[in-house]
Amino acid sequence: MFHNILVPLDGSENAYRTLPYAANLAKQFDSQINVLSVFRHHSYIEASISMVRPKEPENLDDVLSAYAREVVDRGKTLLREQGVTKIKGFVKMGTASKKILEFAQKNEIDLIIISSKGNGDLTGYLLGGVSHKVAGLAKCPVMVI
Repeated sequence: MFHNILVPLDGSENAYRTLPYAANLAKQFDSQINVLSVFRHHSYIEASISMVRPKEPENLDDVLSAYAREVVDRGKTLLREQGVTKIKGFVKMGTASKKILEFAQKNEIDLIIISSKGNGDLTGYLLGGVSHKVAGLAKCPVMVI
């Protein structure tokens, strides 16, 4: 039934709580789990007006990308510990809900398992969070944990 599952992770503990549900379904249906982390582009203008000024500024996109890779690696490790063998990890840059939906469409995802709350900013409270947007716009079933 669910052969290709997408689990978006943002590094929050709530996001990692989706993994046991994904692992259970993956074992039951012999599914592939795709762990995806999306980071937002951080422009040099944003960096230049930041109140935190390191002595040697780093490329913030590189820092955010590295963090997203760590999030994916942790998710894959936790899934392996739960007995899942078919796992792939992905990191994308952009708007979280848009990239999740694009990934689901391009990769023929059967089910998205997403946390109801994560590391979103204040706009999530005003305009609807990532999980709300994904659940409302996805072409496949969405399980919100």
